[in-house]
Amino acid sequence: MRINFTQSRARLEEASRIVTDLEKLLKEQEDLISATQAAASQAKESKVLLELAKLSIDRFKDATQESVRIETLRKYGFQNVASVYNSSALALEKIPGITLIAAQSLKALADQMYQAVAQSISYGIDIDDLTGADTDLIENLQGLDYLRAATKNQTSKMKPIAQTIRNSLTNTQPLNSRLRWLFTGSEKKERALNALQEISFSMGEPSTIAVVAAARLGLNALEKRSAAPVEEFKTRSSDYYAILEEVTNVRPNTAANRHFNQDLLDKIESQELDTSTIKATLRQYQTFGGKFALTQGRVIIGDEMGLGKTLQAISAIAHRNLSGATRFLVVCPASVITNWMREVDARSELPIIKIHGEDHKTSLQLWIESSGIGITTYDTLKSFEITVEQIAALGVDTVIVDEAHYIKNISTGRTRTIQKWLDRSPHVIFLTGTPLENRVEEFVALATLLDSKMGDDLSRVALAAGPESFRRAVAPIYLRRNTEEVLQELPELIEVVEYCTWEGVDEQNYIDAVASGNFMAMRRAAFTPKPDMLPSKLERLIELVEESFESGQKVIVFSYFRSVIEQVMHALGERAIGPITGSVSSTQRQNIVDQFQNSSAPLALVGQIQAAGTGLNIQAASVVILCEPQIKPSLEVQAIARAHRMGQVRKVQVHRLILPDSVDEHMFAILARKQNQFDQYARDSDLANSATDAKGVSEESMAKVIVMDERRRLGITNTNEYISLAEDEN
Repeated sequence: MRINFTQSRARLEEASRIVTDLEKLLKEQEDLISATQAAASQAKESKVLLELAKLSIDRFKDATQESVRIETLRKYGFQNVASVYNSSALALEKIPGITLIAAQSLKALADQMYQAVAQSISYGIDIDDLTGADTDLIENLQGLDYLRAATKNQTSKMKPIAQTIRNSLTNTQPLNSRLRWLFTGSEKKERALNALQEISFSMGEPSTIAVVAAARLGLNALEKRSAAPVEEFKTRSSDYYAILEEVTNVRPNTAANRHFNQDLLDKIESQELDTSTIKATLRQYQTFGGKFALTQGRVIIGDEMGLGKTLQAISAIAHRNLSGATRFLVVCPASVITNWMREVDARSELPIIKIHGEDHKTSLQLWIESSGIGITTYDTLKSFEITVEQIAALGVDTVIVDEAHYIKNISTGRTRTIQKWLDRSPHVIFLTGTPLENRVEEFVALATLLDSKMGDDLSRVALAAGPESFRRAVAPIYLRRNTEEVLQELPELIEVVEYCTWEGVDEQNYIDAVASGNFMAMRRAAFTPKPDMLPSKLERLIELVEESFESGQKVIVFSYFRSVIEQVMHALGERAIGPITGSVSSTQRQNIVDQFQNSSAPLALVGQIQAAGTGLNIQAASVVILCEPQIKPSLEVQAIARAHRMGQVRKVQVHRLILPDSVDEHMFAILARKQNQFDQYARDSDLANSATDAKGVSEESMAKVIVMDERRRLGITNTNEYISLAEDEN
């Protein structure tokens, strides 16, 4: 056989370079993972030791059935578990009365208690108080993040390819020179030629070409890493924490899934979720959410705000796309359509068509012809001139309905329109972080849209039996996780009540509002100034903003009322950005948020709580100011969650401005009671305010009680019981 040794050597040299690059990339990844694990362990150690220091030496009695000489240990300075953990068995043996076996037993117990505490506490990076271990950890996480982004998570495919080529190369030595070839036996020559053929075949495989290109991109990315990893962490902490969770093998929180039976859990866990086209590292609970949607087919993901429901839905349809599905539909409120466009574009490789605006008919036709993800709004969907037969012919694989509580009323045209699409799509994902308000029947209505049989089975009986019973009944279609269950690294939320005064407030305006039964005017009155004076609330708000700016913190200011928003904007001047109100388009809203997030100088984002309190991610802010109490607990919870959510790296301070001896105090007290009731049911069952309504509390009745109480307190004898809840300025 005639052999072209020049071509063979060139092919083998290229194969050697490929193996070298693949192995180098894998070694870089292995080193980064090991360094990350070590840095995380070191960073967490001080926190664990602090907890062990709080455990009295007496705890050893509870940890073993063997006798422990507690008083002897205490006499020699061992006051807590940490002191024993930091000691050695040899040092403990030197204590009179403690044998080597007893010392070894004590040390083993202390080690076990260390591990138990380490498993029970979370590790979070305090960005304002970084340790050396924190910085090392961030640098290693940055490296892993760069590597994974460049390689598109293809490193798992690299090792088998590298091993195959490396093994083949060991059999190609005779091809290195003509002379060596002459003195090689026929059997080894045959092995060498076979190995060369295998190498050529492997190198020509499209999958190998893609993986090698990814490895070289990864090595190049590591060389060009940013010199400011801490700054990158501030803006991308959610991705960094996801990687940390994965490489340190943190177990998922099973408490969040306690309502699933074991068969269902096993089914979900065994479901594959292909995230190769997702430009993010999913948290374990997000992976579970994506698998849940794929396993069950038609579901409600009702995670608390800030937990990445959008990414879970995107991951599910990305998997469906890799399985052959080509057409998907997202329906959402107009206020978040821009956010959806950006999220799908930033987190996936899926094609997007926006079907909204003046040219929506053209966009609809394009989507019909080319498939992809069509993103539209509830109102635009109603204007689609398309029959149910045409809907069926489109073969939409998955319909995602964001803010699904918008369709909880089955009798509305909006719900009837969307039902046509739901009935003709095999997969449906409802997303709602907003608790389902008012009545259990409204939750049942959503369940019925997904699964008519389950909707028929659900009833008030389940609610009457308690939240646990209800959760178990709806578990096959409903998944809800709370922030504290799955984001244990999230910084502290500090809530402060700012009691202001009547100084600078036109009290007569408030009295007139009480007398006339104008509830909304009563709520706004604290911002009605006396001539040439600043109301106390506005003065305190300015002080809080200035204090925040001095410490480099950005601020969000929320109010229900446009007149208050206007006053705040005027008072803050150039320090304020916005406002975001109900009349601001989704594109404008996102532009305002982008300017706020990207500003190097502290700013105050001002917005109506109904408009700016939902659908936006504003983690750049670490101070939230609420100008007045809200009627619904969910409004405040949503607003705070704009800042206190995944990706937040600083403690979030919430300041509630309260005017004593006014409607504020009444509302604040009622709000606290409603929140307690809400916690009992809604945080576990997503049936917000159902317990509240069961007790007969409504906005109208609450307003009436407050007005009557205020009339009695102020000595107003007006017997007119008419109460106005008109929102004339909104």
